[in-house]
Amino acid sequence: MQSLEIAVSRASPEIPLLHLNGEVDLHSCPDLRATLQTLMEEGHRFIILEMADVPYLDSAALGVLVDAQRRAKDRDGELYLARVTPFVLRAFEITRLIRIFQIFSTVEEAVAAAENRPARLRDSA
Repeated sequence: MQSLEIAVSRASPEIPLLHLNGEVDLHSCPDLRATLQTLMEEGHRFIILEMADVPYLDSAALGVLVDAQRRAKDRDGELYLARVTPFVLRAFEITRLIRIFQIFSTVEEAVAAAENRPARLRDSA
């Protein structure tokens, strides 16, 4: 089992970027949940998760992401997923969760989407 490392940086001055490295599973989910919750409590409504180094995630991880997406949407925010590996993308497709997440090939595309969100959301950010 590969442990999960979470590095937080800035995709832009107002948008945090989480670089995930490792497996996201039942054992590592509490760390991801806590990181996302902390960022939201700090007032961040738009968060990008870079997942190029996530070879595996399980149903517990999907649950954490769905819950975080719901909390972000409740605040007129959004989670953006970038550089998702084929295995992880397949999990989103099989579960049909691909419908509730915006998934991008690059971090730059995710940043552009977050920065170009509708004016009513941008103005209240």
